[in-house]
Amino acid sequence: MSSSGPIPRLFGPYVLTRHLGADPLGGVYRAGTASGPHLAPFLLVRVFEGAGVDEAALVPAMEDASEYLEVVRGPAVAKGAVLGIVEDVPFAGIEYVPGRTLDRLFSGEGQGSIPLPVEHALLIAEKLLVALEAGKPFEKKMGAPHGFLTPGFVSISNDGDVRVYGAGLGAGLLPSLKKPAVLAAFGPYIAPEVLASGKPSGAGDIYSAATILLQALTGKVPSPGAGTDALSGAVLAVDGSPMPEDLGKLLARGLAKDPAQRETDVVAYRKTLGKLLYGGPYAPSTFNLAFFMHQRFEKAIEKERKEMGQEETIDPKPLAAAEEKKDKEVRDRARAARAAAAVAVPSFGGGTSPGTTTMGGTPVAKKPALGGLPVPLVAAGVVVVLGVAGWFLFGRGGAKPAAAPTPVPVAAATPTPMPAPTPMMVGKEDPEFQAQLQARLQEEMKKVEAQIGKEQAAAARKRTEEQAALEAAAQKTREAEEAARAASALADKEEAERLAKEAADARSREEAARRVAEAAAPRVNPGDLVDIGQVSRPPQATKVVKPEATSLARSRKVSGTVLVRVLVDENGRAAQTEVYRDTTPRVGLGEASVSAVKQWQWTPATKDGVKVKTWIVVPLPFVIK
Repeated sequence: MSSSGPIPRLFGPYVLTRHLGADPLGGVYRAGTASGPHLAPFLLVRVFEGAGVDEAALVPAMEDASEYLEVVRGPAVAKGAVLGIVEDVPFAGIEYVPGRTLDRLFSGEGQGSIPLPVEHALLIAEKLLVALEAGKPFEKKMGAPHGFLTPGFVSISNDGDVRVYGAGLGAGLLPSLKKPAVLAAFGPYIAPEVLASGKPSGAGDIYSAATILLQALTGKVPSPGAGTDALSGAVLAVDGSPMPEDLGKLLARGLAKDPAQRETDVVAYRKTLGKLLYGGPYAPSTFNLAFFMHQRFEKAIEKERKEMGQEETIDPKPLAAAEEKKDKEVRDRARAARAAAAVAVPSFGGGTSPGTTTMGGTPVAKKPALGGLPVPLVAAGVVVVLGVAGWFLFGRGGAKPAAAPTPVPVAAATPTPMPAPTPMMVGKEDPEFQAQLQARLQEEMKKVEAQIGKEQAAAARKRTEEQAALEAAAQKTREAEEAARAASALADKEEAERLAKEAADARSREEAARRVAEAAAPRVNPGDLVDIGQVSRPPQATKVVKPEATSLARSRKVSGTVLVRVLVDENGRAAQTEVYRDTTPRVGLGEASVSAVKQWQWTPATKDGVKVKTWIVVPLPFVIK
């Protein structure tokens, strides 16, 4: 059973309901658990089905990592982690939380790169370091808290919660970097020494976290192994300003090419980031990140909510029945093929003949004894000796042998009796005869021994020549394999360089196009209404008033999230407000939310440095127990 095919479909104990993305390691899916009449709960499932996956390395790493799934816990560690194999296809799963993985956030899902405000980028980086702290058990066993920290293994919920998964799989995924496509996709996040050795390390994980922070701030992916070189001329994607000095110093500590010059203590690095995050001119919070997610992905969030509602009603039984029917058809075809291929083997005698043994059920002749001498040679020697003896016994003295008996008709059943001994046979008791016979026998045996010696020497020479030929052929094969490996490595290197150059050229073209578009874009005036997707910097809440739940909501214990649509003017105030989505049932929480939001204040949105008005959506969660 493979994960490839139409959606929805069975994948082990799950039903894959939505294809969310793909990379050289495989596909990412939303999946429901087929444990009842409907699908629940949902998981985010990464299926390692890509051509670049080295399963021989990945499966043992998964076995080791699975021992720690119940041990590693933390506010930034994904919940419900599971590792497994479905019909030779490895996969990793976590509890599904509506949102998107960081690689999807970076790409904008086809809508262009999304610049992250500095406070959101720093908050995400802090969560990565918190997850690395929690992954210490993996470091003791597998060399690193994570081992392959890349954006695809970071999940960001619509409520601003950041979670990391895939810890412990580094030893199994790093060998896949030998494939050019995998190197191009994931190499930028791997430390130079890890790229060279293929072994995960704690210092390598810090390099990965710093690289992700750099991409979040600049919107650009550095080349593999770039290190601090990527900081040269770096600018913030959100407004195009140069990288602030304090952020540059923080990144330099994590991006040093030499691990001896790099920060290797994840706790110390997190504390340094925390001082900058909470003691600097930034206002990070999970709420603000959730606010940003709802602003940027408003339509996608609503679409996802409807899709999951539909997917929950999928009945897995028909899918299981169809899969079972397909498996039965495959088994039936296999049995028919085996039956057609079976051949009746005739029996001769009911056993193997003398001189044979069985090897895997097939009669095989035994090797000759006598030190490996050829059987015909020994037989020839024996024939010579017997012939000499016969000459002395029956041919000596010139007397004619007894006449042969009259042939018996073929139909006769009684065999012809042996003739009586002739006088010549009595001569064998003569001492002189015995001496001559012995001498002749010894002479003939010497000839046989000499011939055997020659044959043995020739056989030894032949074995030596054959062994030398085999060794020469093996050496030639080894040289050819080494040359092929060198050529393959060179080709892989050239392909990786080509892909990196193409990626760099593409980024340069995108940057040039962006600058041209910005130059051609009309200038805005203070107070102009600008779509949230077009502003340079979205509004940031500076004063937040928490809404009070109504007595009706408390009495009925209604929980949920109210979405309020707000027009934030150029002065950072709520010019207009409206309930975008209320709770079900309506118990006055929408009106309470509007009253609270009217008292909020923001830093105004800007477009090319000009303060403008823009519509935003504010999520207000209510949890009543």
